Amino acid sequence: MRGPVGGYFVWEPSVGGPVLLVGGGSGVVPLMAMIRERAAAKSDVDMRLLLSSRGWEEIIYRDELARLAGDGLVVVHTLTRSQPDGWSGYARRVDSEMLAEVGPAAKDQPHVYVCGPTPFVEAVANALVGLGHEPQEIKTERFGPTGG
Repeated sequence: MRGPVGGYFVWEPSVGGPVLLVGGGSGVVPLMAMIRERAAAKSDVDMRLLLSSRGWEEIIYRDELARLAGDGLVVVHTLTRSQPDGWSGYARRVDSEMLAEVGPAAKDQPHVYVCGPTPFVEAVANALVGLGHEPQEIKTERFGPTGG
């Protein structure tokens, strides 16, 4: 195993928005730091989190995210393996259609941060570029097993 791989992966309220955060599993950890910074600064920057988890019980920071949502912070979950009874949210892997629905659109020039396992990050980043987002505005951090 190896640690995170990526570039400068920090958002601060002074950077402004809109902001799109996309996390896979424990990839939400650095994104949560950004959400907490937004809350601590009492920022009203448009920030959206799309979080992919295997199931409801596996959502990291689930209760805290529910508490912080609102006032410009939108939290959207997709559950890829199991969904609780009555689930009406997304129930698949993150794809272009989902990213376009959760937005913000490329024309709004959002700051984008993606974190998760390497295949997840690559798929999301490629989908975002396909939707017209500028590659230099998509900051990524990934983790996973080493090759070979």
